[in-house]
Amino acid sequence: MQAFRSRTTFIVIAVLTVLAALPSLFARITVEKANRSVAIVVDGDAIETLCAAQGITVEEGVKRLKDKGLTGLVLNEQSVTELIADGRAEVKGATLSGTSATTKSLICADKATADRVVKGLGIRFGNLARGLEAREGRISISSIDINSARSTSIGLDPALADLAKKQNLFVVARCANPVGIRPEAIDATLTWAHDLGAGAFLALGEQVLGRRDEIDATADSLRKNSMLYISPEFVKLGGDPEMLALMADRAVRLHSAQSAELDKLSEGAAIERFRKAAAERNMRILLLRPFSSASAAPLDGFGDFIGKLRSELAQDGLTAGLPVPFEGPKVPKIVTISVALLAAAAGLWVAVQLFAGQRGLIVGGVGALAIVGLALKGDSGLALAALLISLIFPIGAGIILVRGKMPAWQSVLAGALLSMVGGICVAALLNSIPYYVRGDQFVGVKAQVFLPIFVLGLVAFTSLCDWRGAMKSPITWGTAALGMGIVGALFLMMLRTGNDNPNAVSGAEVGFRGFLESLMPVRPRTKEFALGFPALFAGIAMLRMTDGNEAAQSKWNGWAALGIMLGGIGLTDVVNTLTHLHTPLTVSLMRNGFGIVLGLIFGALLWLVLKPFAKRAVESVGNSNG
Repeated sequence: MQAFRSRTTFIVIAVLTVLAALPSLFARITVEKANRSVAIVVDGDAIETLCAAQGITVEEGVKRLKDKGLTGLVLNEQSVTELIADGRAEVKGATLSGTSATTKSLICADKATADRVVKGLGIRFGNLARGLEAREGRISISSIDINSARSTSIGLDPALADLAKKQNLFVVARCANPVGIRPEAIDATLTWAHDLGAGAFLALGEQVLGRRDEIDATADSLRKNSMLYISPEFVKLGGDPEMLALMADRAVRLHSAQSAELDKLSEGAAIERFRKAAAERNMRILLLRPFSSASAAPLDGFGDFIGKLRSELAQDGLTAGLPVPFEGPKVPKIVTISVALLAAAAGLWVAVQLFAGQRGLIVGGVGALAIVGLALKGDSGLALAALLISLIFPIGAGIILVRGKMPAWQSVLAGALLSMVGGICVAALLNSIPYYVRGDQFVGVKAQVFLPIFVLGLVAFTSLCDWRGAMKSPITWGTAALGMGIVGALFLMMLRTGNDNPNAVSGAEVGFRGFLESLMPVRPRTKEFALGFPALFAGIAMLRMTDGNEAAQSKWNGWAALGIMLGGIGLTDVVNTLTHLHTPLTVSLMRNGFGIVLGLIFGALLWLVLKPFAKRAVESVGNSNG
């Protein structure tokens, strides 16, 4: 019991926990470093448009782009409507003699086109299209609704697919999800695309092929054809979570930007956007669109854009090539168990600090058993265990800071490093392919960020202030306004916290982030170094200044406690950074490192400004009591 009252015990446990987690962390870094190939792909239709505008053949245009770094083509499946629009097919109708019945036929320009139409109609309509054949380019479609026939897919453009094959380019097939598509039609659609050279599937439209009831058929067909599933970033795609759950080991994530988004960026900013997607979020396919429409040589200009991006990727150790799914890390079960056991011991220490006597041992013991039991249960249990552990270390770090005697800069540094152990545990425990591709995500982000801040606030105020007396005192307008301001700021942070944040970042913040990115390899998180750590620095420094002066402590420890509570933002943020499991671990560690260093600098500057006022205030209290 006595050992669990010592601050040294918590520090020793934290160090041992990091050592236990190292094999898992190294395994993850090895997996991430082994997958450094990034596909640079372009929509085939876009290339055709650029080539026509520049007056060169598509074959020549593709060759030029490949020389600049292009590694693949994205080919949308075509439809009967497109054939009609291009003049390669037309609908003809004839009224049967002596009846009101009308027969409809598709007249195709050549046999190859007619064969594609027959195959597409057969896949789409099954028995209804049984017996369809092309006779001298004419296909009778009287049994099929004309509007449904027009929207029918006829597969990828065989000319572009053949060109990609000749140029040794990776082909991504984009296929839609038509109404009522059957499992056998799904398989036939993907097999057709594979036979034309497609190595990956990307949804066309707002739903994955097979959404909702036949997702399994899509996954089965992709595996049978050895095709990758491509999951687009920042897109709410129906069926994508289900496909990632089924195809995590064959999934590759894609980043793109719409033309309207690119129009708001400079060329450098656009290139940086794609570079960051690959280097900082493990995007392994970059779908590019033409950066500029107005150009004397639009295809060559686009090629220059591709070349610059390839050079930027190379500086990050990434190569333009074929996309490859992540391999699974080989982490022994004993590593997971060891991390869970040690983190459970840290949880017991925290409980003993928060609850007096036997109650602390009981609460801590139950919590420790829960963590170990959940870790042994499997994936779902491991996710909950990781959430509990992410709360333990920032709370424990905060307790040490409040009750310790270290100088402010040492306190901030120690608090940040001890808190990070929680994030390291999450990274070690949730170390699997689904987390790399966001098929699974860390659960309870808001609880992880805000619950320790709340607990740390309670610990600080109850340890440093006469909170019972404060609760009986009348509240002033200034205090009320300050409290409402803090609550409002925390509420805004809560809205902006999460894996899928719907709140837009302001233009000023985007500019500030860009400035930081121009100075550092990895941008630290703003609220961490600009708010959390400076507040923690000032709170601890204020606390140390009032040591031994009971009158000053009575008057100013409330402000110190407030600074420490706000400093909890920094302590939980370094954990939160490491819970972004789709981000390379080395990037997250660098981000935290820069955030801590900047936080110490900003904290020292803040205290440099506040110290003279604080010193006079403390001295005035001492003089008035003298």
